Amino acid sequence: MNKANLYQQANGVQRRDAMEILKEYAPLISCPRDGEEVALLDIGCGSGDVLVDYILPVLSRGSTPVARALATDISEQMVRHARESYRHVKTIEFDTLDIGIKLDSAKLSRWGQFSHVTSFYCLHWVQNQHVAFSNIYNLLQHGGDCLLVFLANNPIFDIYNQLSRSPKWSKYMYDVEKYISPYQYCENPASEIEDLLCTVGFQQYQIQVRDKLYVYEGLDNLKRAVLAVNPFSERMPPELQDRFLLDYIAVVRQMYLTKTGSEENDCNLQFISPYKLVVVYAKK
Repeated sequence: MNKANLYQQANGVQRRDAMEILKEYAPLISCPRDGEEVALLDIGCGSGDVLVDYILPVLSRGSTPVARALATDISEQMVRHARESYRHVKTIEFDTLDIGIKLDSAKLSRWGQFSHVTSFYCLHWVQNQHVAFSNIYNLLQHGGDCLLVFLANNPIFDIYNQLSRSPKWSKYMYDVEKYISPYQYCENPASEIEDLLCTVGFQQYQIQVRDKLYVYEGLDNLKRAVLAVNPFSERMPPELQDRFLLDYIAVVRQMYLTKTGSEENDCNLQFISPYKLVVVYAKK
C-alpha cells in the first residue's frame, strides 16, 4: 500500500463512494458554529486527491473557510507523494499517522484538536478499532464531528485468505490477518461499531452498513486496483509478482466474480466486486 502513483490511477471505487457520501452528508459537516475556526483532520489521505477534490470543497461551502487541514497516512511514501502533488495548497499540512496506535500527549499537543475528522477507505486496515476510535474522539473539539467510511467486508479479503493457504504464497502472506477487515466475518458490524462509539465517549452518532457494487472494466483495470492496495507483492521477487496476480485472477474467476460481453477477451471482461460499506457520522 505504498504505491502512491498507482493508487491515484486506480482508486475509482474510493473516489466514487467518497463523492456520493460527501454529497449526502454535506449539510451536516459544512455548517460551522459562529466564530468557529474550521480545522480538518483527514485520516488515511492516501495520494491526497479525495481530500483536495471532494472533502475540502464540501467544507468550504460554509461561511467560514477551512483555516487548516492536516492530511495523514500511515505510509511515508503516500505522505511524500501527496505533499509534493499538493504543495500549492497552502492550507494543508501532511504528516504520518498510525491511527491504530494510542497517540502520545506530545503529538496531541502539537496538532491540537479539530472541528472535523474525515476518513475514507482507511479504518478497515486497522485491527485495533478501539484505539482508532478513541484517538478520533480525543482529536475532536467539543462539538466537533467525524465522517468515517470504511469496508465491513469485501471479496478481496476472502481472496487474500485463500491465497495465504497456498504453499506457494504462505511465506509472503504470513500476517494476512493484519490486512483483513476486522468486520469481514462479523454478522452485525453496526452493533459492534455502536458499542465502540459509546465506549470511547460518543453519544450522538448514526451508523449505516450499505450493500455496494463496483465493476472493474477489463483485466488491466482490475490488475492496477489489486497492485495499488496489495501489501504482499512487495515482499516477493519481481519474477513472482506476475504469477501472484495470475493466481489472484484465477480465484476471482472461481468465485464467479466475472462476466463477459459478446466476446470473451481481457478487454471485454467485467470483474464484479460486491461489498459492504460502513458509514459513521458522530459528534462529540
